[in-house]
Amino acid sequence: MEKVNLFGDEWLDTFAHQQANPTCEPTSTGLPTLDKICRDQGQGKGWGPHLNCLAGNPGIGKTTLALSFVSEAIRQGRSVGMINLEQTNIQLSTRLYSIHTGAKLRDLEAGEEFNDFAWAMVREDLQNAAPLFAPKGILSSWEAILEYAHSCHDAGCNWICLDYLQLATSGSEASIYESTQRVVTELRRFCLETECTVLMLSQWNRSGSADYQNRPTAQHLHGGMIVEASCDTVLGLDHTRVKRVGNLGLFWLLTLKNRHGPIIDGGIPIEIDFTTLRCREGLPDELARWG
Repeated sequence: MEKVNLFGDEWLDTFAHQQANPTCEPTSTGLPTLDKICRDQGQGKGWGPHLNCLAGNPGIGKTTLALSFVSEAIRQGRSVGMINLEQTNIQLSTRLYSIHTGAKLRDLEAGEEFNDFAWAMVREDLQNAAPLFAPKGILSSWEAILEYAHSCHDAGCNWICLDYLQLATSGSEASIYESTQRVVTELRRFCLETECTVLMLSQWNRSGSADYQNRPTAQHLHGGMIVEASCDTVLGLDHTRVKRVGNLGLFWLLTLKNRHGPIIDGGIPIEIDFTTLRCREGLPDELARWG
C-alpha cells in the first residue's frame, strides 16, 4: 500500500494549503454556542463533514430539533437527504414546513383546521428553497439506507439526516443491535468518502432512558460503544431537565462528546415554540423566567 510521510515536505506543503483553503464549507446549526465549539473543518461556524448523533427519550423533541437543523441547512443552500423511518412523508412535511416558514402547525394539519391561505403563503416561501429529498417507500434495511444515502449524494446532497437509528431494521433485540452497529460504521465511512454532514437520531438504552435522577451520558446510547466511538459529536436531550410554560418549552442539549472542540458544561438551553416547532438557543438573561 502506498505510504505518506507526514513529516515530509510534500505532505507539509499539502497540509498548509488544505488548512488555509478548506474545501468544505461548514453548515451552521442555528445554535451559536454549538457552532462555536465545532472546530477543525467546522471552523467554529458549524458542522463540517462530520458524523453527528442526537439522542433522547421518545417524545422529548429530538425530531423537532433535528428538523430545525435540517431547516437551517436548507436556508444555507444545502440540499438535504432525509432518511425518515419514524413518520410518513406527510407528517414530516407538515412539521418541517411549519419550522421552515414559521406558519402555525395547526394551520397545516389535516382536517378542518387546514388553512388554505396559510398554505398558499407557505408554498410561496418554499419556491426557492434548496431540495429536500425523502424516499417514497420504506427503507427496511441498513443496506437500503446506505444505498439511498449514496443516491442522495449523487443528486447533489451534502447533508443527510437519519431519523432514527434503531428503526434501521426490525426483528429481535440482538439483530437490531447488530444492524445499528453496522449502519453507524458504514455511515462513518460514507462521511469520510463523500465529505457529507450526517445527523443520526438515536434513543438511549434502557438504563439511560429510565433514569430521571441523573443526566444521560454517551455510554447510554442504544447500540453500544461503536456509536459513541464512530461519531464526531454526540448530543443528548436531558430528560431530567424539561420545563413547559404555555406554548414554550425549555430543554437542555448536552454535548456528550466533541471530537473537534470543547464540551459545554451543563449543556445548551434550547427553547421550542410549540405553535411553530421553531427552536432557538435560550439567552442567559432569559433563563431567569424559567426559574
